[in-house]
Amino acid sequence: MAEEKSDDNPLEEAAANLSADLDGERVDLKDASVGDVRGGHVAMRDSAARSVRAQALNMSDSAAGFVLTNSLDMREAAIGLAASEQTTVQSGNIGFLAAGRLKAEELCTWLVVAGKVEGNVKTTFSPLTALALGAGFGLAVMLFRSIFTRNRGRQSKGAGSTES
Repeated sequence: MAEEKSDDNPLEEAAANLSADLDGERVDLKDASVGDVRGGHVAMRDSAARSVRAQALNMSDSAAGFVLTNSLDMREAAIGLAASEQTTVQSGNIGFLAAGRLKAEELCTWLVVAGKVEGNVKTTFSPLTALALGAGFGLAVMLFRSIFTRNRGRQSKGAGSTES
């Protein structure tokens, strides 16, 4: 049986074993749009979910807003925010990803925080761009604060001189 699945993704077998040990049950979604999904092993095909919490999640041509899982396998999928110990991506987009281990053939993301990254990952924010953005934001806040503080001081002095 293990030899028959040698061409399949090894995460699917691991996910099946994990889901057998869990209190949650297996959830299969196909051509569905749902709110919250919880289960031991969740499989999504051509589906959308607001949030998914599972031991293992397999996504194909699907989308999710928030994902919390131990094992994430995605193909042609999109996620807003994801946290996973083990993440495998054939092709997909994730807004923000926190992962222990990430293996990707093609992943586009805004921000990745991961222990180990393998493959082709394109991020919008590198550590340098995040530092520059933070410094620019801090400078803009200080500038606006100083402008509004000066204007308030002038208005209160002007208001006091009209009363006299």
